[in-house]
Amino acid sequence: MNHQQANTTWTPPEITTGHGALTGRTAFVTGAGRNIGRAIAIRCGAEGARVAVNDVDAAAAESVVQELRDAGLDAFAAIGDMSDFTQVDRVFAETEEALGTVDILVNNAYVRCGDTAWGNFLAVEPSDWELFVSKNMNMLYGCTQRTARALATKEQNGSIINISSHGAERAHRNHIPYDSVKGAMESFTRAVAVDLAPWGIRVNALRPGAIAVEGEPPMWDGKKDLRAAQIPLGRAGTPEDIAAGVIFLASAESAFVTGQTFNIDGGMLAQGRAPQVEGVPVMHPGNAARVPATLFH
Repeated sequence: MNHQQANTTWTPPEITTGHGALTGRTAFVTGAGRNIGRAIAIRCGAEGARVAVNDVDAAAAESVVQELRDAGLDAFAAIGDMSDFTQVDRVFAETEEALGTVDILVNNAYVRCGDTAWGNFLAVEPSDWELFVSKNMNMLYGCTQRTARALATKEQNGSIINISSHGAERAHRNHIPYDSVKGAMESFTRAVAVDLAPWGIRVNALRPGAIAVEGEPPMWDGKKDLRAAQIPLGRAGTPEDIAAGVIFLASAESAFVTGQTFNIDGGMLAQGRAPQVEGVPVMHPGNAARVPATLFH
């Protein structure tokens, strides 16, 4: 049985105005120069937030800022390496001067570093392990604490959203430092949520599934259709799918939600095994007409 053609490509959509879910708020999005981070920044702006677009790539950040401004939205290029505590203080101070106190933080960026960090565990050098873990955990800790301290000082509520990965629950091969950091991120999310709850600061995490983005790693060359075919909803996700989850967790709609991790993955983690492994027909939305009627009797 042929399955529905999987959607594995993604083109950034034009900015459209939302419903004002974040009006009057200030959002700081790390790694917002491209892909998921860009989509989150764009959606936050469309929902009425002032947006700090953070990236180490100044040109990429400025491009997203210009896109927001062209749509009549308020944005600021927050250029800096958030794994460096000194830069965290500088960039947040500049952001506060330009946009006001940050009350939505999206920890989206991660630092891809270490020559051996992407090989088998036996090949990972101690120096690369230390570099990868320290940079990525420092960024998470530094941005979160800087945001939370400012909010607590002003007795202001806020929302912190951490972008995790399936690797926090199910291992990728040859991704030891990455999966370890994402697992630590989810533990961090729960612990910090409890500590910050008395100040009305909520902390949650999102786990993207297979997301179609620009500049995917070579490991997916020629395999995008196969990957999408393993997803129950029949397609790869888009950065906008993740941005929608961020808006929910940043807005008043999730006012009683903290310390949680949500999967946005088309049902990938809900299944025990892919249909190809179980030897059953691949059925996705849109191809039900090709399913034998006897299946329902």
